[in-house]
Amino acid sequence: MPGFSRWRWSDEPFSYTKLCTTIPLLVFAVVLLISLFGRDQWMPSSDALSVAFVGLIALATYVFFLKVVWRLLPVGVRARIPYDRKEAGELKGDIKSV
Repeated sequence: MPGFSRWRWSDEPFSYTKLCTTIPLLVFAVVLLISLFGRDQWMPSSDALSVAFVGLIALATYVFFLKVVWRLLPVGVRARIPYDRKEAGELKGDIKSV
């Protein structure tokens, strides 16, 4: 569309929420690897239920890392890592995005 620039993952500054968005992708990758080796008997037999089940696990891990792990990090670490895009834009911390 004219007038709109294309959004790119690498254009986003590093933040904890950006890091947490990779966790559901890792969950899906691990489940794919598990199913390749035939160890997926714990999954429902329906494809739709399997996708919903894995999606629910991915969502739960995302929320766990986003909320719980952030609060469990030491204060010194949290002070150096920007939590979201707004804090990263304010140049909080000393971590650079690659």
